[in-house]
Amino acid sequence: MERFIADLVKDFETGKVDRRQFCETLALAATVYAAGESAANAAPAHGLTMLGINHISYNCPDYAKARDWYSSVFGMEITPGKDSGKRANLMFGPEPGKGGNFVVARTGETTSNAKATVDHVCYTISNWDEAKVRAALRANGLNPTGRDGSLHVYDPFDYDMQIASAVQENAFRR
Repeated sequence: MERFIADLVKDFETGKVDRRQFCETLALAATVYAAGESAANAAPAHGLTMLGINHISYNCPDYAKARDWYSSVFGMEITPGKDSGKRANLMFGPEPGKGGNFVVARTGETTSNAKATVDHVCYTISNWDEAKVRAALRANGLNPTGRDGSLHVYDPFDYDMQIASAVQENAFRR
């Protein structure tokens, strides 16, 4: 592992990988290392096995506006000590270490040379009650669209956010 990290740092310092690639590779290496030696040395049959989404990194013109919106509308908790004045981590789901997720809202450039973009992000809500979910969104000044069990709203920067029932919006149901 030490050799892998040393080579990764060298690649970063020489410009062979950019900051994003460095961070992504380091995060993946840490995840594999945390899974244990047998998992780290196992050759996957069909690629890597993902456990879930760790975080979504969100560049926007005003991180504080995004932070406040996601905190008030979706109840995401601002991670203590993770608000730098230019970015904040917003936790949701299970507690950290037990599969929790977070959104990194940062003030930054939103343009790139990407040939693809993420169309929307879907957050699952347990104990779905259609009327209560619609009422909560309207109480925040939003106009939800969509079908029962799957609603869409736009965040302050016109990014499509889907809110879905764990039962009705389930990729694993048949």
